Amino acid sequence: MKSETKFVYRITYTKGDSVKYISHLDFLRCINRSFKRAKIPVKYSQGFNPHILLNIGLPCPVGVSSECEMLDIELKCEMDPALIVKNLDDAMPSGIKILSAERKTNHPDFFDIEFAEYDITFVSDKEIDTEDFVNEECVMIEKKSKRGMKEVNIKEFVKEMKLESLGDKKYALNCIISAGNKLNLKPDLLVSSVANYHTASFKDIKTVRKKIFFENE
Repeated sequence: MKSETKFVYRITYTKGDSVKYISHLDFLRCINRSFKRAKIPVKYSQGFNPHILLNIGLPCPVGVSSECEMLDIELKCEMDPALIVKNLDDAMPSGIKILSAERKTNHPDFFDIEFAEYDITFVSDKEIDTEDFVNEECVMIEKKSKRGMKEVNIKEFVKEMKLESLGDKKYALNCIISAGNKLNLKPDLLVSSVANYHTASFKDIKTVRKKIFFENE
């Protein structure tokens, strides 16, 4: 029996400061409405409550902006990627910019997402050492799991990390941390761990997701 041809497209987009506090559920509603406004021939699921066959790659934490968001959308037919970008970008609210659309062929699955890179800036209430936490091999924290709170070594979730002073107690943190279904660390937990390690208080925290990495990438 011949298998049905699927028209799945991977779309990359940015999520700016004006939409970074929208909840994931509200963001999904926004995306769904935008596809309808763009008159893109999306495919729907079967059953009593049909919904657009859409899959968000790695939901962005509330309060975090991003330059590298991804979603997969299944269409009823083939469509020019450039037209998808134009129509969808015109239909999106301010703060969301469509970067590209590609017919999904050999693209890795979202299940294979392994790490995410973040740029984080913050202001501390005191001067902190930029090397101590970075060089520490073991920093124990309490992390929420499916079975409740669990004590773990946060450094096991950090692949790369760089902390530098920008002067006047302002700091920049660049990190590549575990992300996805297998291991996941939210950037705010890393930031709070740095603050607790230094017995400091941070404010004006701004977090930007820069890149998503798949296994073996």
